[in-house]
Amino acid sequence: MRAMTSVGAGVLAGVLAAGCNAAQKSVVAPSATADLTATAVQGGGTGQGWEDFQARGWNCRNPVPGVVVCSPPGQSLPVVAIPPAQPPDDRPETVLLKRWRNGVFDANVLLIRPEIYNGQLCESTAAPYAYIGVLGYFECAHAPGK
Repeated sequence: MRAMTSVGAGVLAGVLAAGCNAAQKSVVAPSATADLTATAVQGGGTGQGWEDFQARGWNCRNPVPGVVVCSPPGQSLPVVAIPPAQPPDDRPETVLLKRWRNGVFDANVLLIRPEIYNGQLCESTAAPYAYIGVLGYFECAHAPGK
């Protein structure tokens, strides 16, 4: 695991600050995305349940049975757009989430809009990010210990 660089810390701060103001968009240069994914991994696992995060003001939802995702206070969860609907144009460029499966912490998740995704590999899988069409984002999930 890489140490967080000052660039990574700055990018993360920008993403989190953007999440605090829905009208403001984060700006993440494609070259800084690797630092951001490393930062997401460094958050590591959590022994806390999603209910603990929700009690502290995180936004949580259950998109499919057995899965709960939470976003930090002030950062909305991605809008689900079932085709033919399209994801909103004014959605954030990046979103950081925590994910639990069957009540067990599963991953820190980084979502990146298609116009800034540059084909980089997800550090935890060494594979390209997966495209999640109903969200309109590419996803990289960092499982604990990876």
